[in-house]
Amino acid sequence: MENAEGTFFPIIDYSTYRRYKMYVTDDIRDYITIMAIESELPSSKDNGLVISWTDVVARALSQEEFTLSYPKSNRIAAVKSLYSMYVGDTFYGQNNTPLFHYDNLEMDLEAQKAYSSILAKHNGSSQILQKLDGLMKLLKENGYKLDEGVQQYLKTEVPLT
Repeated sequence: MENAEGTFFPIIDYSTYRRYKMYVTDDIRDYITIMAIESELPSSKDNGLVISWTDVVARALSQEEFTLSYPKSNRIAAVKSLYSMYVGDTFYGQNNTPLFHYDNLEMDLEAQKAYSSILAKHNGSSQILQKLDGLMKLLKENGYKLDEGVQQYLKTEVPLT
């Protein structure tokens, strides 16, 4: 049982399913891995990130890989939903952990460092990394501030749903 802002809700401890990974199909094995990470260390609490920006992108990449590898999986809808949340967190942050500070509209310095490091280590074959690379190039040109150009890029490339 978990609680956030006065609401209680059940949490499935997927780490207990790890012992069965050798007996299930590849998609279910990878789903268990994704969900065990979620149940062991949820990404947010009280509308704020509790994991690093690097971990946010790493989880999104893992989920993106799942959707590409197992498009017919019966777990695809759950992983796509999770992926959508992580894409939003990557490009916008959360209310209590925004990507751009409310007071000066500057990009969070930790996110800037994390995203630059991730892009330096990975090639741009991933859809999320391609969009992140485009955003970071745009931000570098304007001093890492949220301006009209950045807002338009986000609205076009990563619209909020």
